[in-house]
Amino acid sequence: MPGKALVPCRKSARCEPLRKTVKLERTRTVSPPAVVKIARVVDEATGTAFDRFEAKSDLGQPVQADVPCEDSEAPQKVLRELRKHNAALTTKASLKAIQEAIDAAPGHHVRHAAQTGWYPGGPDVFVRPTHVVGLLPGVEELLPPRPKKREKRQIVFGNAGTIEGWRDLAEHARWSTRATLMIGAAFAGPLLRILGMQSFGVILYGPSKSGKSTAQVAGGSAIGLRNEEALPTFEATTSGHYQIAGQCNDSLFPMNEVGSLGTRAYEKLGPLMYALSGGKDRARHDVSVYASDAAVSGWALVYAMSSEHSAAALAAQCGMTRGGDAWRCFDVPAVHHGHATIFDRRPRHLTDKAFARLSRERMAEIRKLCEANHGVAFDAYLRGLIELGENLKPRVEAYVEEFVRSLRLRDADGGVHHAARNFGVIYAGLRLAMDMKLLKRPWRPISVKRAVASCFRDGLKVSRLRDTTLEEAKAILHQRLQDTALPRKEDLQPNRDVGFRTTEGADELVAIRSTEFVRWFAGKPAHLHALLAWLDEQGALRKSHERKRLTSRSYEWAVTFPRAPGFKGRCIVLRLPIPK
Repeated sequence: MPGKALVPCRKSARCEPLRKTVKLERTRTVSPPAVVKIARVVDEATGTAFDRFEAKSDLGQPVQADVPCEDSEAPQKVLRELRKHNAALTTKASLKAIQEAIDAAPGHHVRHAAQTGWYPGGPDVFVRPTHVVGLLPGVEELLPPRPKKREKRQIVFGNAGTIEGWRDLAEHARWSTRATLMIGAAFAGPLLRILGMQSFGVILYGPSKSGKSTAQVAGGSAIGLRNEEALPTFEATTSGHYQIAGQCNDSLFPMNEVGSLGTRAYEKLGPLMYALSGGKDRARHDVSVYASDAAVSGWALVYAMSSEHSAAALAAQCGMTRGGDAWRCFDVPAVHHGHATIFDRRPRHLTDKAFARLSRERMAEIRKLCEANHGVAFDAYLRGLIELGENLKPRVEAYVEEFVRSLRLRDADGGVHHAARNFGVIYAGLRLAMDMKLLKRPWRPISVKRAVASCFRDGLKVSRLRDTTLEEAKAILHQRLQDTALPRKEDLQPNRDVGFRTTEGADELVAIRSTEFVRWFAGKPAHLHALLAWLDEQGALRKSHERKRLTSRSYEWAVTFPRAPGFKGRCIVLRLPIPK
């Protein structure tokens, strides 16, 4: 203000001294990444062991890595394996934590089974592709087979729904003998190894849209296949089929639509049926120390195929007839006595139109219920089998014998009895499911027996069509051998004779030029191939290698020996005497 002097203000004693404000930066303490050794893992398929380590990813999710025991004490190798699985680890910050995990004892012990199906040692534990039913005594945890690196899954199983929901599905299926057969096939799979029986198959054939796939889906739902898309197809490679068979061990192996194999389907189907029935994976790892026993290194299963044509008809298209595989894999018509679909049990007082409509509705309902209820029935069934303990085998054998006796197969040959016993196992599976209340009333034993017997008898009519052709071919062979001059090997004239006789060890052999042997059946290729298949089955046909399969296009399996001077080329060599 004017007239006022500006006097500097002196600092009061009461004033607080000025303080300099310092801005502190926020610091965060970073905890070292956690690495834990959670398990010691043994893979029975290869006999190798791993340490299983767990860490966290950048998003905080747990990641695991199995490190072979020979590398699991090297921190750098453990780090590398974990980082492959996106673990949030760095070399400098993590090595100490990894070393601490290496030095720690594993949290628990895990054993991956060599294959699915009954675990070796008895029907106490069943290994499914996704989990294990039953308990393995001891401290180890048993898990399904360890996935192989870069191996694509050919079939996906699942568990969903309830037993009650699956029973609703079965209630619709019981109106079809063919759907009943497929459900029984699913329950028959675990019984084969218990009885010491080989794998066998059923080909359900018939017109399109008759319900073949629906019947397969009904059976597949029991083991955990939810719909038709989940069913394996023939588009898989041979090794792919073997992989699926291994996953379906002691179970059902459904395969949808043979027609996808093409016009010469039987040339691929025949060897596949032979391999599946033989139950041996030729690609199995030779160094497996746990699965080297043939009883546990192959498979025992029921394979169920669908096709528009029977296997016999497919063989005829290739100029062939079925041999012994006709009894190992049975042709069963999908429709019975003129019905339009697989539903052949007709409620009383129902018109044709109403029955046709009801059949379509049942097919749609079965598929809907399969989507919602699958896999749970098989778990319950397996638990019931395990609970039977020592009573399981006698009960199964009694059911099988009951079914075979009911067929009254008088004067039937061994092949028919073999097929009848296979169907008896299907009947036994259904009866056991009824004993366990998986299939409740109105399911009845007499109805189940009639349903399975109906499928067997309809299939038997198809299979017997081949008998006339084979008998005619056998008659031609015996007549030709009688009329053709076949000298001893030492008296052979190569430019004149078409064959000779000789002795090798205990075997009396006759060798005929393959070209001449084919001429004996000129214009009758079905007779020729039916005879060769039968001779092979009887052990009377000598081949260059026992594992070689007969084919319709070449005779590479034929032998070039026993050699004789001047006698060249492949021969059909038969062991004498040839059965009548």
